[in-house]
Amino acid sequence: MLLNPLVKHTEKVNSVCFSPDGWRIASGSHDSTVVVWDAETGAVLATLDHRKTVRVWSVSFSPDGLKLASGSSDHTIRVWRTVNAECLLKINAGQWSVRSVVWSPDGNQLVSGSSDNTAKFWDSSSGEKIGQPCIGHTRWITCLAISSDSSFIATASDDSTVRLWCTKTHKQIGHSLKHAKKVHSVAISPDAELLVSGADDGNLQLWSVRDILEHDEVEGSTTEYEEVQGEQLELRSSETQSDCDSENEHNSYNGNHREPSVYQDGTSDSDTHDDDDQDPLFDIFAIKKTVRNSGDLHIIEDLLTHEIDFDEDDNRRDTYGNRSIVRARKSEWDDALQDAVRSIAIQPSLLGYISKGIALCGNKQLWDAMEAFDSAFVFSNSDPNIINLLLLIKAIALFYAGRYDEAVRRVEDLTTASQHSDPIPCNVVNVSFVSNLEFFSLSTIPISRIYVCSLQ
Repeated sequence: MLLNPLVKHTEKVNSVCFSPDGWRIASGSHDSTVVVWDAETGAVLATLDHRKTVRVWSVSFSPDGLKLASGSSDHTIRVWRTVNAECLLKINAGQWSVRSVVWSPDGNQLVSGSSDNTAKFWDSSSGEKIGQPCIGHTRWITCLAISSDSSFIATASDDSTVRLWCTKTHKQIGHSLKHAKKVHSVAISPDAELLVSGADDGNLQLWSVRDILEHDEVEGSTTEYEEVQGEQLELRSSETQSDCDSENEHNSYNGNHREPSVYQDGTSDSDTHDDDDQDPLFDIFAIKKTVRNSGDLHIIEDLLTHEIDFDEDDNRRDTYGNRSIVRARKSEWDDALQDAVRSIAIQPSLLGYISKGIALCGNKQLWDAMEAFDSAFVFSNSDPNIINLLLLIKAIALFYAGRYDEAVRRVEDLTTASQHSDPIPCNVVNVSFVSNLEFFSLSTIPISRIYVCSLQ
């Protein structure tokens, strides 16, 4: 070993790289910082601070070595001046973590890979997005590389594939290169003739780029799928650039470390949404918007897992409950139950016991599920909407277990009681809530319809 361990970071290191001249090293960490080191002496040359709870996933020196790019969990790409730790540019790359970032060989562009399954191109001076994103992966991009001639990029993904993309058209080149497990790393040889990738199963695969290129026309027409997905990405993303003046106040040079800066409202762009999309009932249950909406359950689960990784315990309680519901929708009942139990262990709640009951139903443990639903009543605050929903869920649980007569009787009793009380306008929404979670499959539809019709 040439040097003693380089000690500065307080949490795990996610990414390291050398400067082009080989004299400096950069490292990005879970501790919200990028550290620039002297490669010969191991001295800290600069500490580049992000805000608190930001995980730096990727670091990359510019070809001239004067700048450094970092990609992080707050959905941004930052460009830093390495000589004085100044943040030159902050690019809002969407609503998902930036897992990997690289420079083009001429230094004019940055390419990022994100947890939204796409790769995007950016002007490294202005931060403006260039063209459409590269769309095709079905899980997040973990790593990317660019060829020495800038003609193509390679992306590795949790969907167990590696894909090549044309840097001019941003369209996929050739077929997907498949691994048996998730792919976490990819590199292109200096002559751009070979590609190597590594996966979860411990295997490396070596690919001939020439063979891939020879069997594909780079200039292809955009598919309908690409067009639709591109429009959706445009709607859900707000890729804008901003200055870094406020962050520069928190950066240190020559090892003078300060605490990372914190946004005043403590939120990110993914925490906000239109008031029209809010539902008081869902707010009471602490059901996240992404969970109750239809969508790719794998992406939603990945997002919740990210939140669990760096949330405080109080927030993890609800996040575990939400992930339990997502896993139940995927019929992963054991994992759903485990998350529900974790949520309750942090702090018992309405969502925790409902998600536990749902998971137990999926495991055919009816009476344990009914006990969990009974525990949820403690957190109803005597709210008739919550009480009615819990009673309905218990009836559906009975229906799901094949106890049809008892289930229907309970629904009839519930609707009769409702007719003698004040109207409950939210009950239709309650039934929609149960149906949308899809945890009781299509067998919920008949009993739900009975309840809706009885209320109208």
